[in-house]
Amino acid sequence: MPPRSRLSHWRRQARQVWSRRTERWRSQLADIENTPGLGLLCLMGAATGGLAGSAILVLYGLIQVLQWPLFAAFGDHQSTFVASGLAFRLTAPILGALALGLLVEWRRKPLENGIVHVIERLMYYQGLLPLRAALVDLAASAISIATGQSVGREGTAVHAGAFTGSWLARRLSLPNNSVRTLVGCGTAAGIAASFNTPLAAVIFAMEVVMMEYTIAGFAPIILAAVTGSLVTLNLPNVHPGLISAAEHFHAAELPAMTAMGLALGALGGGFTRLVGQIVPHLAKVRISLRMASAGLVTGILATVFPQIMGLGFDTVNRALDGDYGATLSLGIGLAKLVATLFAVATAIPGGVILPMFVCGAALGSAFGTAAAGVLPIPISGPGLYALLGIGAMMAAVLQAPLSALVAVLELSGQTDMVLPGMLVIIAALVVSRRIAVSDSIFRLLLRRRGLDYRNDPVSQYLRRASVLNTMNRRFRVLDAKTTRGAVADALETGIDWLLIRPSEGRAQLMRPDALQRMLAEDDGDADREIDLMNIPARRADAYPIDVRATLQEAYDQFESTEAEALVVQRASALSDRRPTPYGILTPDAVAATYRR
Repeated sequence: MPPRSRLSHWRRQARQVWSRRTERWRSQLADIENTPGLGLLCLMGAATGGLAGSAILVLYGLIQVLQWPLFAAFGDHQSTFVASGLAFRLTAPILGALALGLLVEWRRKPLENGIVHVIERLMYYQGLLPLRAALVDLAASAISIATGQSVGREGTAVHAGAFTGSWLARRLSLPNNSVRTLVGCGTAAGIAASFNTPLAAVIFAMEVVMMEYTIAGFAPIILAAVTGSLVTLNLPNVHPGLISAAEHFHAAELPAMTAMGLALGALGGGFTRLVGQIVPHLAKVRISLRMASAGLVTGILATVFPQIMGLGFDTVNRALDGDYGATLSLGIGLAKLVATLFAVATAIPGGVILPMFVCGAALGSAFGTAAAGVLPIPISGPGLYALLGIGAMMAAVLQAPLSALVAVLELSGQTDMVLPGMLVIIAALVVSRRIAVSDSIFRLLLRRRGLDYRNDPVSQYLRRASVLNTMNRRFRVLDAKTTRGAVADALETGIDWLLIRPSEGRAQLMRPDALQRMLAEDDGDADREIDLMNIPARRADAYPIDVRATLQEAYDQFESTEAEALVVQRASALSDRRPTPYGILTPDAVAATYRR
């Protein structure tokens, strides 16, 4: 054999070996409850976390590149919004918001950004996140934060992290249930890299984005949160640390803490409800004017309270340190809440979690300072109330009580915070659910887009399961015009289904019993040609479904098409070849998975 022919032969063999190995990996990943699949998914989760953490570095770099010339253009060489001049604080948010609005109008397409976009793609598009949307969100959020809009960077961090998980899964052609888990990994990594709260990030990803808790999902998501945190752990400029405000509390002040939880819950629930009421009215306004109005509100408020501009890590730290008086803290908290209300309602790119940190810390500090001067009981320092206020606002607006409690514990570093944290968070949650009609800010925004989401236990299970683990592999494929001998050979293998491919039209599925009767009645020559489409038997249209699909997708297809069976198949890389069938899926087989 010539050297060139041998080389081609070896390459062909290597491709075949790699193809068989990847198919085995995909089959294992389709059943992530088992150890081999879970182990592979953990490795991919760790890789996703590292990529998501790197995206935070890119975002930080973009913000710095935009911010330095912006400060210099106003003749302001300070590095913080608080220290900047009045003209800058008023003008920068307006110009930045107007630029964002013009960008959206130029694209002639709404911005697809943040946590709401990730949830939407996860629930309705099997976790497929477009690259262009992720890049536009990265650039738009950098403009938002650099110009002092009242948004956080965690929305973009989650979007970028979720995209990396989706990209990795799609690159490897993984089953859609594995795509879902890797999107959750990217979400957790983005939150962990933003706040250095890896455990709260894991809970947030499962509580808010995936909306379910599973043991199989915890392991890869935890690894993703760890690797995401490690990327930015020792970079204080990228990842400002928050001061721990933990101190021992007095049992007598627990009623006062509960009262604070009720008050902040009312504010958080009112915030969510107002967003829902304002969004439809603002949707009638031209997008550039709509966003400019949010910048105008932020600019006007920032002339009095510059602490509301930008990310606000310094503001949170000063509140945790008790540096603000009651009046100033109250003003900062309410001004930040109003600015964030308009930013969210007008779809300014960015996140809502970090603004809730600022609101909660400022309002909690104000409550603690006021309580110490009014109540005739021992009151802890305002820093403790600021910390609990963060948890209360997270629970009220995000409807994520467990994430809020874990965040309080991680920020304080003390388990003594469990009792007051639980009281404050649950009080805030109960009141906010009553006011906001049980909606988190993310689900409310989804519903304003005309989308709602089933999250019942059956749907949760079906989304976690792959068609690969449920399909029936006992089938054979025959052309419609075949020989009697070929039919007999197929039936001897003990099949449950026969997939018939006609020369034109949709493929058909047939049970083998009718063919067995035909062979028993007709003792003809094995080479005699027969047309399987003409014999008297019951046939069903073979509706296709992709091999990567979840059982939820199969269930939805059964509902929409009323198909009797689906053919699980993967399209060939070569367009002129027929798709390769893997198995047959029936409604009874899907139902049996969640009834057993």
